[in-house]
Amino acid sequence: MPLYMYQASYSAEAIKTLVNNPQDRSGAAKAAIEANGGTMVGAWMAFGQDDIVVIADMPDDESMAGVAFAVTAAGAITGGRTTKLLEMSTAVAGMEKAKTVLETYKAPS
Repeated sequence: MPLYMYQASYSAEAIKTLVNNPQDRSGAAKAAIEANGGTMVGAWMAFGQDDIVVIADMPDDESMAGVAFAVTAAGAITGGRTTKLLEMSTAVAGMEKAKTVLETYKAPS
């Protein structure tokens, strides 16, 4: 199954709630992922642009999109974004295919 990285920030209201009632939200993330047939690899709080980073192993793009839409629709998340992660072997295969593309594609000059 493909791996996805989901990064997001909590709304100001959600942060206020978490400060007033500290809690580990990874269980909620795990339940959301499992509801669409996936497995949570891990969840972390983060410094910087994002407050939370989650890695999920999902059946397909639609399943991950469903999780991302649902979590955002619940109202605690802002600015969520999903990145599909590639196995190194897939990336190398893409690099090989790039050779063929470069035979026809030329940068502007």
